Amino acid sequence: MTPAIRPVILSGGTGTRLWPVSREGMAKQLLPLAGDRTMLQATLQRVTGAQGFGPAMVIGAHPVRFILKDQIEAVAPATTLVLEPARRDTFAAVLLAATLAASDDPDAILAVMPSDHLISGEATFCDAVRAAAARAASGGVVVIGVQPTEPATGYGYIRPGAETAPGLFAVERFVEKPDEAGAAKLIAEGCLWNAGLFVFRAGWLIDALAKLYPGDVSLMEEAVRRTSRDLGMLIPGAAFSDVRQISFDHAFMEKTREAFVVPATFSWSDVGDWNALWKTAARDADGNALRGDVVAKSTKNTLVRAESRTVCTLGVEDLTIVETPDAVLVAHRDAAQEVKGLVEALKAAGNPAASEHIRTHRPWGWYQTTDLGDRFRVKRIQVRPGAKLSLQRHHHRSEHWVVVRGTAEVTVDGTVRVLHENESAYIPIGAIHRLANPGKIPVEIIEVQTGAYLEEDDIERIEDEFGRA
Repeated sequence: MTPAIRPVILSGGTGTRLWPVSREGMAKQLLPLAGDRTMLQATLQRVTGAQGFGPAMVIGAHPVRFILKDQIEAVAPATTLVLEPARRDTFAAVLLAATLAASDDPDAILAVMPSDHLISGEATFCDAVRAAAARAASGGVVVIGVQPTEPATGYGYIRPGAETAPGLFAVERFVEKPDEAGAAKLIAEGCLWNAGLFVFRAGWLIDALAKLYPGDVSLMEEAVRRTSRDLGMLIPGAAFSDVRQISFDHAFMEKTREAFVVPATFSWSDVGDWNALWKTAARDADGNALRGDVVAKSTKNTLVRAESRTVCTLGVEDLTIVETPDAVLVAHRDAAQEVKGLVEALKAAGNPAASEHIRTHRPWGWYQTTDLGDRFRVKRIQVRPGAKLSLQRHHHRSEHWVVVRGTAEVTVDGTVRVLHENESAYIPIGAIHRLANPGKIPVEIIEVQTGAYLEEDDIERIEDEFGRA
């Protein structure tokens, strides 16, 4: 009998081609791009509770650990969250998952999948993974190949070889992203899209990788031995950062002779750029995909996404228009693949909008700056129910808090007060203070800072339940 399949969900990507919505500080898998759920949550819900599947493991980035934790606990609290101490690429992430799983059971069957893909046809998807797991139990790595619907140039392809069992084929070779003519030829020859979904037995993969990369396997085993636990999250040891930075496809899939493919017919998109999202989105009679407060007149085949303002279009076609509170993208849809280069240019210019959102997430909630001037800053702050900020003080600024929603517990120099809507508190320079939410709904405050220095590093934390210095 095949053991329960353990989904491994890779959630460390940055998704810069979907800028300005997706950025390093809040990548696309953590956003609701195609519905009310984030893409990570949709991926988790696809496999949680499905027949033959066990609890998932999410491999994610340490800087967004608290956002990951909150999103996971909301839909699949039995999931194990593992944090990469450094960005390495998918080879290290897959090796980490296999090493962790094998430390408990070398025969564990892992199904590795990205966290940021759109899939419809969940039953067909799970059937394909179960078929792959049945073969992987006896060795080899099995990939899920998706039947192409168009000659896409942004995807890799799989050329199936001989059929080794009903519905299972040997992989003849993997094909890098072709041009349009090459993609059409590959499809005509029966090639499949490589969706980045692969299944293997943990112990088998470690043995196979040890023959190619013995040093990296040893480093990862050391990292796993020194794994620590922080607020329920697993963090491998420092040796993880010394594992080579390369994709799993290049490091292993293109080298192994024991790869198999299960063709599948579920609908799939990697949502790799705005044009891909336009193709998968619901569109009106003029081919427009509109989200948010949008008015489109004489507009055709255009994606418009408005997050904070009204966006109007008139007499345009084939555009991508994305509005966020701090950045706006206007591009021809054919230039979707070039957004990544635009982000690199913003980084080179030192523009913080390249990587960080105007809203900054913290383990207790979030804040965003709404106004900034000489010697003052205005912030909107939200604290989730039951959470509290660190006990702290500032040496260069004072603060005035006004509660606009919910109930806030405010501590200033040992005095504790409970404030309701329209009530306020003043925190002088140097006062030891804390903001907490004792209620059952989020509390929001408007904070006005005044002083000679207003940056975030003017925080002396005296006590912090999240272990921050």
